[in-house]
Amino acid sequence: MVSVTAPLWLGLLIGAAFSVPASIWGIGNPETIIRTARLVDRLLLGCFLFVTAIGAVLLYGLYALGFSMHFSPRPTYLVGVTLGGILFGAGAAVSGYFPGTEMIALGEGRQDVLAALPGGLLGAAAWTAVYQTDAGKWLVHTADLGDLVATGNIADIRPIPMFTISIAYAAAALTLLYYLPRYVGGRHSCFQHLRGTAAPVDEHDRAFAVDTSAYLAEGAAMTARTAQLSRAAARRVLSASFFARTTAVAAAFVAVLVVLSLFLRQPFGMSTTYSWVVGHLFMPGFDYSRQVFATIGWEPLVVLGVLIGSLFSALFITGRFNAFRPVVPPSWRNRFGPSRTRRATACFVGSFFVIFGARMAGGCTSGHTLSGGIQLAVSAWLFTASLLAGTLLTARFVYGHCSWEVEPAKPEV
Repeated sequence: MVSVTAPLWLGLLIGAAFSVPASIWGIGNPETIIRTARLVDRLLLGCFLFVTAIGAVLLYGLYALGFSMHFSPRPTYLVGVTLGGILFGAGAAVSGYFPGTEMIALGEGRQDVLAALPGGLLGAAAWTAVYQTDAGKWLVHTADLGDLVATGNIADIRPIPMFTISIAYAAAALTLLYYLPRYVGGRHSCFQHLRGTAAPVDEHDRAFAVDTSAYLAEGAAMTARTAQLSRAAARRVLSASFFARTTAVAAAFVAVLVVLSLFLRQPFGMSTTYSWVVGHLFMPGFDYSRQVFATIGWEPLVVLGVLIGSLFSALFITGRFNAFRPVVPPSWRNRFGPSRTRRATACFVGSFFVIFGARMAGGCTSGHTLSGGIQLAVSAWLFTASLLAGTLLTARFVYGHCSWEVEPAKPEV
């Protein structure tokens, strides 16, 4: 077996490399996650599925060829992972943020993330306090099935069966993406854009693409230096096809990056850093803090890398640096108005539940859905299904049928 254990500082490069395509996709903008929760725009769902499909084949293909991996699927404790995923999804639907996208938003200079970050730290502190209670122990030890992947415990996996399953999973995932329209009400059009054009195929998709471009550009401090790069970056996220060349290349790059992190040292993850910060600053003597201190790897450096990479991208690639201007996401302001105080409160509360749920479940969208999904971990599927349930139900309740458009059409009188 070819085995490598890289130094911690490489996490800085991993985080920076990840944040550039992520910021181009626009996931640092809370409206992107809100629209995903409302099933208005399925780009984020498609990208996660694309990344895990390509990544699983690459991971287990390399493993079958003799490359040793630092497999670390999250434990499958049914109650904690399920409840944590539901709370995570509910918080994300309200705030529009995941743990990692908060760092991207901070790099992009978004004002409302300044309320989300303290909410997340409070959520980490709350879980640190709950963990050592009887209720906390029950949540993470009840129905604990261990470190399961598709063929059983990770300690007993065999390369060829896992590689075979990864191929079947990738075939199913890519077939689903072939038939799944990106925009709500859209039509199947997947291979339309493989020749390199990014033009939407019909008026429906064209209207959605224009609106997508508008919300991604809101509050951006455009300059002559970044304008051309910004236009080029914007075109990469407007196609209605998940198989558009730039979308596929970006997803493949993220898949390679996550597999590379598993080969070099450890899974890609974000939310542990919140508990690490809280533990060092406020709660060093708590059981959960001591556990985090003993197991933390390069996660804080990955988070710092994501912040640096997203700042670079916002200034020199996408041109979406907001300079902390007061921008309220369209779905939110169409439902609740332009009040910054109300929006900040929602970000604080939503982020609290995002991080509290992530720590209860033992991981977030990066640690569970991306890294765990690529490892074909059972806990990743359970967490992702739970967060989707929490996200979709909360979004339906919070946003109802209000418009998501940047400038909603006025009713006829």
